[in-house]
Amino acid sequence: MKRILLPLLALCLCLTACGGTADEAGYDPAAAAQALLDSGAFTQALDALDKETACTALYGGLDAETVEDCAVYASLSAGAEEIAVLKLSSAGAAEAALTALENRVAEQREALESYQPQEVGKLDSAIVEQKGNTVLLVVAADAALARSTLDELN
Repeated sequence: MKRILLPLLALCLCLTACGGTADEAGYDPAAAAQALLDSGAFTQALDALDKETACTALYGGLDAETVEDCAVYASLSAGAEEIAVLKLSSAGAAEAALTALENRVAEQREALESYQPQEVGKLDSAIVEQKGNTVLLVVAADAALARSTLDELN
């Protein structure tokens, strides 16, 4: 019995050690947002928003209960520049949040076309992505610098 149990235990340990969670690959909201803020990719002053405000006012009623952690910054001048890094409770919640962020970009583009057309180019270069159970939205004056900052976090 011991001859079978020991190899079986070793196999179980190997399989568990190889398996990771999608959450491990995600962004840390505070660290990612701070790196972006420090990068110099933004020309507008950004103000931190709390989770409830971000979920209800910016991201189309995104369920705040599914947001475990977040860092959200929006332009003080009603411009397009914005950072949102959201850690969600599940992959399904992350997919819903990704859709909400994509909708935010589309809504901002439509709203700013008529009264701040110079901001629309920033929205055309928006970074919207999902990584594990995190999603992020970055609308920056220098999208290439924002992208390289995110790449350095990996």
